[in-house]
Amino acid sequence: MSWNWEEMTQPDFAEAVKTAQGTCLLPIGCIERHGDHLPLGQDTLMTSELARRVAAIEPVVVFPSLWTGQIHENKNYPGTVALRHDVILALLDNLCEEISRNGLKKIILLNGHGGNEFILPTFMWTMLEKPRDYTLYMLRLGEYTSVLAKDEQWKSMMVSSYDYHGGEGETSAMLAVRPDLVRMDQVGKPGVSHERLKHLPGVVTAQWWYAAYPEQYAGDATHATAEKGEYAVGKWVDRIAEWVKTIKEDTVTPELEKEYFSKIQH
Repeated sequence: MSWNWEEMTQPDFAEAVKTAQGTCLLPIGCIERHGDHLPLGQDTLMTSELARRVAAIEPVVVFPSLWTGQIHENKNYPGTVALRHDVILALLDNLCEEISRNGLKKIILLNGHGGNEFILPTFMWTMLEKPRDYTLYMLRLGEYTSVLAKDEQWKSMMVSSYDYHGGEGETSAMLAVRPDLVRMDQVGKPGVSHERLKHLPGVVTAQWWYAAYPEQYAGDATHATAEKGEYAVGKWVDRIAEWVKTIKEDTVTPELEKEYFSKIQH
């Protein structure tokens, strides 16, 4: 059985909501450049596949992966689609209302793009504005990908000393998931930081990413392999599945929401 929302029949969907304990996984990526060799939909495609694999381990209804992530910092190359921030926030708000209306009262945002790490927490804080009939959770990109940082086997597999956006790890993951979309013959020279804002340590500007990586490529993809990618994806999926299981069993957060809103009138 598929856990993908759009692939279910209506009776199957109703049953899936019960089996998943009213929990929905909402993958969020973007459309942007990752060097010359990876597809523009890298983050969206990867997050969608992660969600699919997670659902095979821990039953959860998977909403179609959103490409509408925050990506204004990468508009300098053709192919990027960057919606206004107010549109993204309004879309997420409306979408969560609809997911909840369909009986899924626990909604998990599965982030697959670094730029979303700024706007998704903003959406999360709007949950404090008024009571909702659902509980929202967010799984941050850096939290599940960080499982590899202390993994000795992964370290032994990696060749690159520096690996970031579109580099050895990310390219390996796509080679494992959608090898037909990877153009290894178009991998460019290693991407490194231009450090154009190094004179402002500890200072945040809107140009921080563009200042460092205007080519939207950071690392060396020449060492990427599907074997490494399958290992990485497996580790990420296991971590996300653990979180989904814990969230499905969580009773504390919904009760805290009720408690909080019962005390805000003075």
